[in-house]
Amino acid sequence: MKYSLLGISVIALISALLLSSCSKEEYVPVPVSSKSCNIEVECVGASGENLLADKSFTDKIKIEGENSHTNIKFTVNNNRLCFEADLPDQDDMKWAKDRSEATGISNMTVRFGKQKASLKCFLKYIANRPPATVGGSITLEEVEYKGMTHKRTGGSVTFRIQFNRDGKL
Repeated sequence: MKYSLLGISVIALISALLLSSCSKEEYVPVPVSSKSCNIEVECVGASGENLLADKSFTDKIKIEGENSHTNIKFTVNNNRLCFEADLPDQDDMKWAKDRSEATGISNMTVRFGKQKASLKCFLKYIANRPPATVGGSITLEEVEYKGMTHKRTGGSVTFRIQFNRDGKL
């Protein structure tokens, strides 16, 4: 009886230690008071036609933030697919020595049915009152797609995704 109680106690202790060491990684975005993270994408077919005018094409679009593990909402305005970049996790930000600004990268996947486009978003955070890391502003500086870098002009990063005759990227 003494040994079985001791054995159960040891098993319970080991189980508690193992469960406490399995921490779920939680996404905590950079806390900001303002952001300018707009992305606008033109989707063009092989003969130059705007694919976003076709409802059957837009119904197949799904945008996922790899950092947040969420579906990103989008709209179609002025023949462009419009959405905001996924924010990086605050632990993934790289801070300047004086903690007045930081840079971060987030990855996104845009799915067009079975086709997918991978985007790498480069963001810059500026603190309102350094070294405070809460309440600053974040701006999308550029987006990398298929090895090409597209820089922000005005309030958004705009680029084109070209599809071939078979509907592939």
